[in-house]
Amino acid sequence: MDPNTGEILAMVGSKDFFAKDYDGQFNVAVDGLRQPGSSIKPVTYLTALRKGYTPASMIMDAPTTFPGGENLKDYEPQNYDGKFHGPVSLRTALASSLNLPAVKMLALVGVNTMLTTANDMGFITLAPTVENQRRFGLSVTLGGGEIHLIDTVTAYSAFANGGTRVQPISILKVEDRNGKKLFEQKSVKGKQVMTPEEAFLMNHILSDNSARQLTFGPNSLLNFSGRAVAVKTGTTNNRKDNWTVGWSRSTMVGVWVGNNDNTEMTNVASGVTGASPIWRKIMNEAIAEGRTVDDWVVPAGVEAVRVDAISGYPAHDGYPEVAEYVLPATLPSLPDPIHAKIKTCKGEGNLATDVDIQRNNYDEKEFVVLKETDPVSRDGKNRWQDGIDTWISSLAADQQGKYRPPTQLCSSKDEVWINMKNPQDHTDIAGTSVSVEVETVSDGDIDHVEIWVDGSLRETLTSKPYSTTLTLSTGRYTLYAKSVRKDGKTGQTGDVRIGTGGTHWEAPAPTPSPTPTPSPTPGT
Repeated sequence: MDPNTGEILAMVGSKDFFAKDYDGQFNVAVDGLRQPGSSIKPVTYLTALRKGYTPASMIMDAPTTFPGGENLKDYEPQNYDGKFHGPVSLRTALASSLNLPAVKMLALVGVNTMLTTANDMGFITLAPTVENQRRFGLSVTLGGGEIHLIDTVTAYSAFANGGTRVQPISILKVEDRNGKKLFEQKSVKGKQVMTPEEAFLMNHILSDNSARQLTFGPNSLLNFSGRAVAVKTGTTNNRKDNWTVGWSRSTMVGVWVGNNDNTEMTNVASGVTGASPIWRKIMNEAIAEGRTVDDWVVPAGVEAVRVDAISGYPAHDGYPEVAEYVLPATLPSLPDPIHAKIKTCKGEGNLATDVDIQRNNYDEKEFVVLKETDPVSRDGKNRWQDGIDTWISSLAADQQGKYRPPTQLCSSKDEVWINMKNPQDHTDIAGTSVSVEVETVSDGDIDHVEIWVDGSLRETLTSKPYSTTLTLSTGRYTLYAKSVRKDGKTGQTGDVRIGTGGTHWEAPAPTPSPTPTPSPTPGT
């Protein structure tokens, strides 16, 4: 199909129109209701872009259980390669067709919202009715709702056409045997179903061969190296349906492979091995016949930025970064909640307390904090976080550490640290007024600070700043401070010796008494 005009350039709806052993005259491209598998995922991710997500937004690909639709059991989606890949970007999740992130994204944007997007794009069987929401549930993003191939091609023509969906045109004109014109198709204005910016971002993701390598590898049939060709595959679990739908700015090709009687295919495993070879051959023929493959045009509302390679937040602090296209208003603001620099006490590796920090007994380490909440939980359990924790535990022991920031305080949590900032030990003070300043920290609440002079309590300070001025007589004094927590735990400074009123802090050593020289004894 030409996505700019809607003209159907070729259509095959059956293997053999005249076949007797099966219904050869049934046009499965138009009339067949088939499950699309993953080929419907672009609708979910388009909805996500509208909800403020970016191609760089992070999603956790980790084992997670989800509630099923009406009368359906809870289920745990699996990826095509049978693996879970941890933190991935929206771009990678869509291009590599990861199943679990797609279900998470649908849970975040809402089934009703996704069905509204789908129906507006042209999927007439995916109306946002209460019945459809109940029947499909979250499985709709993996192909749980039946659609027509012609509707898929029509809907995705909006991607190729800068956001405008065109209705398919099968007949341009009809003439009688004498050349008299009986009918001529008039030009029909398309419907804007997405912004040019949204269309560009989707096209850029779905034509990104690097982003799809996680599942498809670098040299799949989907790759048109150096050419702007977007594509999405789909496969149902029971191998009854294979899909590949792809497009350039001038050509739209949708391929479904399956049996009209809805029986399982035995020799076809996926859309890559079933529909993709056919789709690629048709695209190659279209290019050879002169249908252009122009680059996607970057709309004015799209900005190229540098983002953190894991979190998708603006690049910061020297962490690995990548280039990405975003809608500027959707780029999240720092601070980045994924990266954390945490002070850990030396030796233990737990959270450094204020006491450790004051003693400089800590190291600053970098951690990746992976947290998600479960928006579809029915019993309060956070199954999304449970899945993340399971994924972390599946890693090699030496890889788990960076994902496990400490949560326990170091053993110094029961200590009370106190220091007398002023006066310093061994200080001479010209006058008799002495400014005293104390700092104290603890992981428990401080009740008060005591100032002691020559073994007697002189002042009690109950709030910060812990400072006071003592009026002393001329002389020498020994001071110390004691910090008392509300639970009775205490900490105490060392002795601070001072002199006031011109008196030296240290008493002079006593002068030794002279020893008289004994008189010589006569006769010696």
